[in-house]
Order: sequence, then structure tokens, then C-alpha cells
Amino acid sequence: MPRRPRQASASGYYHFINRGVNHNPLFYAPEDYDHYKALLKQYADRFGIQILHYCFLSNHTHALIRADDVSRVSLLGHFLHRRYAYYLCRVHELSEQIFKKHFVSKPIEDEAYLLECARYIERNPVRAGMVTDPAEYPYSSYPFYAMGTSDSLLETNPLYAGLGYDDRERRVAYRAYVRSTRPSEMEVVV
Repeated sequence: MPRRPRQASASGYYHFINRGVNHNPLFYAPEDYDHYKALLKQYADRFGIQILHYCFLSNHTHALIRADDVSRVSLLGHFLHRRYAYYLCRVHELSEQIFKKHFVSKPIEDEAYLLECARYIERNPVRAGMVTDPAEYPYSSYPFYAMGTSDSLLETNPLYAGLGYDDRERRVAYRAYVRSTRPSEMEVVV
């Protein structure tokens, strides 16, 4: 049975996710994260896609992106993951499939959800128990928004400006927003 066509978002925003096959690692060294990020930038620029937020975990990646046409999202996923898989196999002498067969691009129809999706993406390392604070994780967009660190990959989330009157106020508000715990996150997983 053929795969259903990728669902287009009226807003143009998507939560772009890919996972390693069988939860296998996608990154083995810091240079791998850097290479993936460089490829993401290259293909986002090539296909006219804006990257608003991202987080690269050991066995999966998240990005909040904006694309005028869903076909560009497909092109991004195809070229980015093909080139990165080639790199990973060559550098780390791997011979198996790297990524799950299809990446996910969940349409975001409500622009009010953009900050909540960003929070979800940047809290991933905390939820995974890798760090206790998102600021401790080096492979995400959190330092850009929370600390004003430069990041050439990113376009600023349009809702970020509404968090304060100046950059300092916005960074303080963003840190508080992302660090806040939701009741559903307080459940203990056994």
C-alpha cells in the first residue's frame, strides 16, 4: 500500500522529526552534530526553508521549520538525510540503514502553538534525563533564545518578540517559559 501524501500546513510551519532506525545512534562524535547542522543549513537555504528551533539528540532530531510548500519539506528531508547517512557510513565505517524509512513533518496549524512546540523541542534532553537544565545541552537552539548566543542556522520565532520589550527581557521570559514544568511532565515513569 502506498504511503499517504505529506500533509500540507496552511500556516507553513512544521515539526520536523527523524529517528535512527531501531533507536540506533545518529551521532557518534561532536563533529557529527556539526556536520548534520551544516547540512541542515545548506539544504534549508537551498529549498527556502526557515529553521526556527532545533534539538539534535543521540538517536533522533527535532526542528521547527517554516516552508511555503510541503514539497520543499520533502526535498529537505530527502537530501539532508541521504547526505548525512552517506557521511556517517563513510566516517564511522557503518554499513546498515541509518534513518527510519520516513521522517515526520507534523503540520502546525495554530501559530499560537509555535512557542509550545519550541519548548517541547528544547526540553527533549531534560525529559530524556541527559541534562537537568536545557542550557546544559549544546546541540539545540535554546542558547540562541535564552542567552543570546549567535546561531546562523536560525530565523527568530515570530512569537519570541512578544515575550518582552528588549532582548534581555525576552531572554529572561523565554528561560522561565521553557524551564517551567507542566503537570503532565511531573508524572513518574516506571
